[in-house]
Amino acid sequence: MITNPEQFAQIQKSALEAFQNATAASIAGFEKLAALNVQATKTSFEESAETLRTLVEVKDPKQWADLATTSVQPTTDKVAAYYKHVYEIANETGSELARLFERQYAENNRQIYAAIDAFARNLPAGSEGVVTLMKQAVSAANTTFDQLNKATKQAVEVAEANIAAAAKTTSTAAATAATRAAQPQQRKTA
Repeated sequence: MITNPEQFAQIQKSALEAFQNATAASIAGFEKLAALNVQATKTSFEESAETLRTLVEVKDPKQWADLATTSVQPTTDKVAAYYKHVYEIANETGSELARLFERQYAENNRQIYAAIDAFARNLPAGSEGVVTLMKQAVSAANTTFDQLNKATKQAVEVAEANIAAAAKTTSTAAATAATRAAQPQQRKTA
């Protein structure tokens, strides 16, 4: 329970620090994402220019078909790698924000229990039931939060596994498609 202005100022200072830390973590994530996008754009531009130079030099349909089939797999792999990096950045930023939230939650919990204890000291004799009820309510809320937190972490783990499986499947499908596309060309030339 807040009993003097210094305690109130300390609570406000703590809240401001938590907000600043969360903002800094978010900005760091945005910076990483922006750097990734700049690098991806630069690489894409350079590779597109190289592909255009190669296309200009193509003399016959076989070269054209070969170029088309050989470019599918690397492009698919690059797109999958890009999205994997985006996911890693988002996951890292989310984990940092979750860590900050959990730390702030623990501090708020400590303050709530301290306020309940201060409240209990000022109650008349025989009011222990009210204090017990308040502590049980806070405990139930904490249990609910812990269960939601665990469920969220499990959902994130499932999502990570699904993303990894989808990336692998996409890469394999692109490789298979490129191989199949190249086979008719090989039969025609044989």
